[in-house]
Formats: sequence, C-alpha cells, structure tokens
Amino acid sequence: MANIKDIAQECKVNPATVSRALNGKKGVSEKVRSRIISCAQKLGYCKNPLAAGLITHKSGIIGLVVPDITNPYYASVAQGVSTVLRSAGYGTFLCDSQRRRDQEMQYFGMLCAYRVEGVVLLSVTAKAKDIEIFRANNVRVICVDNPISNEVSTVLNDNYQGACDLTEHLLRECSVNKIAAVMGTPGAETTRQRLRGLEDTLKRFGREESLVKVFNIEPDYDHGFELTPEVLNTGADCLVAINDSVALGAFSYCLKHGVDVPSRLKIAGFDDIAAASMISVPLTTVHQRKFVLGEKAAMQLLYELKNPGSLPMRIELLPKLMVRASCGEQLKA
Repeated sequence: MANIKDIAQECKVNPATVSRALNGKKGVSEKVRSRIISCAQKLGYCKNPLAAGLITHKSGIIGLVVPDITNPYYASVAQGVSTVLRSAGYGTFLCDSQRRRDQEMQYFGMLCAYRVEGVVLLSVTAKAKDIEIFRANNVRVICVDNPISNEVSTVLNDNYQGACDLTEHLLRECSVNKIAAVMGTPGAETTRQRLRGLEDTLKRFGREESLVKVFNIEPDYDHGFELTPEVLNTGADCLVAINDSVALGAFSYCLKHGVDVPSRLKIAGFDDIAAASMISVPLTTVHQRKFVLGEKAAMQLLYELKNPGSLPMRIELLPKLMVRASCGEQLKA
C-alpha cells in the first residue's frame, strides 16, 4: 500500500507538503495539490485511520458490544446504532461476547488498545468495576438496557412496565390460572425488572399463588424448547417467557409434540421480534422499540463526545403490549 513518502518521492516534494495537500490544509498551491491528489489516486493511496489517530487522538471508530448477535433483538439494536454512527462518519467495531464475561473483558481491553472513541455497551454480565478500564483510557461509554453504573449514561426500555401490562392482560383477558415464568440469568437487569413487574402485578390482583414456578435459563430458542416439558409438568397453563426467542422455542416444542397452544398452554413473549407475528398462532408479546433504542444510544454517545463535560443521563422508552392469539385471545373472542 502506497504511503505519504511514496507520493512525496513520486511528486518530488517533501512528505509534509503531501500531508497538507491530502488533508486540505493551507500552504500548498492548487497546481501542486492537484498533482499530489492525482498521484495518490494512481498509486492507490488510502489514509490509515489508526496511524492518523495516534496524532489526532481520534480513531473514528466506536465499539459496539452485544451479548448475542444472533438474537434478533440485539441485531435490531445494533442496526440502529450503526445507522446513526455511519451517517456521522464513524465506523463500528462489533464485539459479540456470547454472554461470557471473560470474553467481554477481553473485548474491553481490545477496544481500548484500538483507541476507539466511544463504546455502546449491551451487557448482561458487566459490573461497574469492569467498565473502569474505559474511564482510565478516556473512552466514553453508553450502556443499553442494563444501567451498569451511575457514572455513565443508560438508554433502556421500561421492562418493568412492559411486564406489568402483559401480566394484567393475562389476568383480565386470558383466564390464566397458573403461570410458569421462564426468565434469563438471575443477575441480568432485564430478568429482575420483568420478573418484578410480573410479581408486583400478581400481588396487586391478589393472585400471588398463580405463579407456580420461576425458571432461569440461557434466554435463547434452544433452551426455551428444551425447558418446555418441565414447564408442562408444573401444571401451568401459561408460560411467560423472558423474550420472544424463548417463547418461540416453547411454541416449537408444543407444535412438535401435539401440545395445543393456547388451549393447553398459553405462551407470552417479550421484545416483539419479526418472527413473533409470523407463526401459526401469532405470539402475544411486549413490543420494544429496538431500532430506536440503538439510535438513541448512538445519538447520546455522539452528543457526549462533543460535550465531554456533560452529566450522565437515563433515557427510558415506553413499551407497547401486542395482543395477538397465543394466550387465547381469539378463542375468547
């Protein structure tokens, strides 16, 4: 790859002149600038942003850390983030931690080594002390969904209210008697808030005994599929899943083994991924503005990069209940 010295040698000027010409700075005549640019194009010169970043302390790169890029929810958030960053002239360094804390910590170090300007962090495992590495390296961080630290801004959905709305719908409209809650890992913020919303709403209705079992699993399709027979063994007539991927796994098990949904088992999800409305018994779920969540996180990061003295903010988006058929709504109608 051609560099500035190659261009300088070809044009018989010094490297400083080439640098000024390519960066649009003063001190170079238009004739010389035109000759240098033509030579750079002929030699296939490309600016090295990492090398430039050593001088400007701006790499033009933003890190994006997600727990599981195969999960449609995180993919939609990531798309929102990258769309905003791309329009602002930033590149995105995507890191898929696969819900592993050790892998996430390795990515944190790598992002600092590559001198990223900021990080959008979706984590289900990180603690406040884990992200101190970013502060030490002057890297701005925006957390998504999980308010890891009060020292950084967080953009999230109101998981608690979404769970309250869903539970009230199940009690008022769907004649639910026994609920099995299939949640994610116990320490995850989404698990805590969604389970709290479920439990508080049951208590408000005087129906605490309706929650017959709480399961904690890796919140993906396969684990949802594998757990469903245990849910059925509890005698529950409703499965409330931590997300739509788990709910779709449960639905697939029922379909394969002749378990009628919703007559035998009602299934409710969370997130409203695209597939939720496409199955034979469309899934009742809680819609989250996934793409907008990513957009808001990226916009907040860009604002804080331009205003380094700004204080941390908490930006919360409201969910919307999507009533379909998987909890017996059509049967009742």
